[in-house]
Amino acid sequence: MEQLAKRRMMREKEAAGAVGEDESDEEEDDEEEDEDDEEDEEDEEEEDEEEDEEELTEQQKMEEGRRMFQIFAARMFEQRVLQAYRERVAQERQSQLLREL
Repeated sequence: MEQLAKRRMMREKEAAGAVGEDESDEEEDDEEEDEDDEEDEEDEEEEDEEEDEEELTEQQKMEEGRRMFQIFAARMFEQRVLQAYRERVAQERQSQLLREL
């Protein structure tokens, strides 16, 4: 459980760091977006035509749904484990403080 908690905390820190980097890059991206708008419009028209051809079959949709549910369930389980770990650590610290008194 402790390892899961450590991994989760590391992922949260990495995600927070990535968000900070993204904010500084946004200013540069705004300038580039203006230049690329005309090209994007042409590309979007071509992509729309391709998307119609690439519609997911019923089986592919079911597989996609199952995969999304599995990811969701795994995250929920991870959150429960992490919460239980935090509660246990808090109880241990509290009992340690009470013993010291």
